[in-house]
This record gives sequence, C-alpha cells and structure tokens, in this order.
Amino acid sequence: MVGSYSYFPGCSVHSMVLEYGRSGKAVCRSLGFELSEIPDWVCCGATPTASYDYEIMLALGKKNLAKVKAGESVVTPCSACYKNLKSAEEHLKENEAAAPRVQHLFQMICEDAGMDAIRGKVTRPLKGLKVASYYGCLLTRIDPSFDSAEDPRKMDELVTALGAEAVPFAYKMKCCGGPVVLSKQSLAVSLAGTILKAAKESGADAVVVLCPMCGMMLDLYQKKALKGRKGGAIPIVYFTQLMALAFGLKDEDVALDMNFVSTKPVIEAVAGGGR
Repeated sequence: MVGSYSYFPGCSVHSMVLEYGRSGKAVCRSLGFELSEIPDWVCCGATPTASYDYEIMLALGKKNLAKVKAGESVVTPCSACYKNLKSAEEHLKENEAAAPRVQHLFQMICEDAGMDAIRGKVTRPLKGLKVASYYGCLLTRIDPSFDSAEDPRKMDELVTALGAEAVPFAYKMKCCGGPVVLSKQSLAVSLAGTILKAAKESGADAVVVLCPMCGMMLDLYQKKALKGRKGGAIPIVYFTQLMALAFGLKDEDVALDMNFVSTKPVIEAVAGGGR
C-alpha cells in the first residue's frame, strides 16, 4: 500500500464523467493507493461561487476539510474542486489552524507514485498513439511548485511513460470556455473549437484531459465546437483512462465506451502499434 487518502470526488465524477471516476479508482487500486470518500461531503461551490461570494466558497471548502481524518491528505480529480479546497487549506493555514494537504489526483499520482512505478505497471504500451496533453487553465496556476506554470511537462512525461507519443501542443493551458458555457455558450464553444482544431493540426490521435469541465467542453460540446470546421472528430480521454488502458485493466475500468466522442481511433492506434 503506497498510501491512504481522503477522496473528494466532486459532483461531476458521480454524474457527468463516470468514466473518469471509474478509471481513476481502478488506477489508484493498481498503484496501491487507498481512497476513502469523505463522508457527507458537499459541493465545493465550483467556479460560480468563488466569483459570487468568496467567503461562501471558503466555508464550503473548510466544511469538507473538517471531515478529513487526522493525518490524511485530500485528493480530488476535479481542477475546480482542487482550486476551491486548496484555497480553504491556505486560509486555514494563514489563520494558524491545522489543515490536511490538498492534491489533485494527477498531482498525487505523479508525486506519490512516480513515473518509475507507473512504467512498472504498464503491460500494454500505448505505442502508436499520438497524444495532445491538455491541462486547462487552473491546475498549474494553483501550485506552480508541482509543474511549470508557463510550460508544464508532467502530463507529457506521463504519456511517454505509458508508451505513447506526446505531440507538441501550444494550447495545453488555454481556457476551454467551461466557466461561461451557461451564460455565453457561443463564446465557450468557440474557445473549445480553437483548442480542438489545434490538437487535430498537431497530428494527435486524441487529447488527454484531467478536468471534468474541460472534458465536458471538448467531448460533449465537440460537435458544436467543430461545426463548420474541416476534418473529423478527435477523441477526448482522461489521463486515468490512458493509464488503465496501458496497465491492461478490465474494459469496464478503462471505460472508453462511456466517452461521448468515439474512442475507437485510440484503440486502433494502439492495436496498430505505430504502423
């Protein structure tokens, strides 16, 4: 057992992105991480609450952190949840109160497992698969000590450790438009379309993501985002799905059949082995 963590799934993983939650738990089990879901957790407030009332967002975060077992870290797969819980953690520390360490799931796997351990679990190298790594606009800006806030590389390192090829991708930190999709959908869809167009032009077979909101914008809204643009669709997969695939886990744990855009090109690229 590598370690035990309190798990804050966030609202999306239990509803909109079941494939992320399923593959994430399976990968953690494979690496020896034990995740215990925080009992009676409440919504972190997502993006709107922080803009509307910062104090409410902090209160929600502190309410969730107060339920964490002493000595355990908190891990969450959602970048928005990570931002809000991290803000609560910092606020508690500033006021001389004890606070558990908050990590994003991607951060926890990279830091607490490490690339050597990840390589050691690969039974089905993703040779032949070209991947564009997309972070979104939040993760590296919250804790720049984890990865470069200017030119992050950790996701490319993970992709390479899994046997795939990380293609150069200049749009890896551009906003997907998710925060304004309800109020300004045309703008949000346009932003997502620009990212998808760039990914396709990079020669990638798929885009790998680590945020439910980004996944929604690039996957669920892809048909609208690419309307009127040349070329076909491009699969959007969570980093945990790529890991589960490379680890040779069961199909139901990889959960590639649950994505909106067909992930058949991912399977075909891996099966072809770079033909």
